[in-house]
Amino acid sequence: MKRNSKEWKEKRAEFLKEKTCAWCGSAENLCLHNPQAVSSSPGRIRSEIYGIAYEQFREIYRQKYQKFELIPTGKHRHKSHPNWHKAATVHRAEPDHSDLEEQYKEVLIKDVQEGNFKKLYNEWLEENRIKELIEEEIEKSREEYESLENVVVLCRRCHFASLKGMDLCPVCRKKYKSLRYETCFDCLPVGRKKEILEKQVEMETEGSVSESGDDIKNEKS
Repeated sequence: MKRNSKEWKEKRAEFLKEKTCAWCGSAENLCLHNPQAVSSSPGRIRSEIYGIAYEQFREIYRQKYQKFELIPTGKHRHKSHPNWHKAATVHRAEPDHSDLEEQYKEVLIKDVQEGNFKKLYNEWLEENRIKELIEEEIEKSREEYESLENVVVLCRRCHFASLKGMDLCPVCRKKYKSLRYETCFDCLPVGRKKEILEKQVEMETEGSVSESGDDIKNEKS
């Protein structure tokens, strides 16, 4: 069913009858919002399945046609310094070498099918019906959307906010906020507001000092 077809428009209109926005309660300019729409779009489905298929074939090709040699990099890590660093590094404090691990890198020394990767990959895609699988998943996604099972009714304003990664503040029910925050700024406790404003002033001050330093350097140069 195409989105601009008469059948779809009638189904959409019937679904929206006597409904209001799930966020703000408005009954005007309503639309259908599917939270999974982006992840289940044809382009995203193709990209994800092809990505998984490529990684699978890359490992098959690696095991079947390539040979690698492990070469030490001269770096290691251990309990007191868990990040990779040169073995010759002198630590300020007495290091704890428990769980000592040497770092190696793989160097390709043999590829019996060099230059044929793309050809073999396309043959593998056909053998495993990857294109058919993609079309099947796209069709499943389309049927799920048209069933309206996971659809949320939102007004145009709330829908636009959702596309920008925001939702309605649960306290005032008027302003929108980023999904990572519990409330909008106006609904934060006074103490929390003060902390945020002080941090902003501190960051702006540091930025001004940095810019001044750069100006001085530029003048000297």
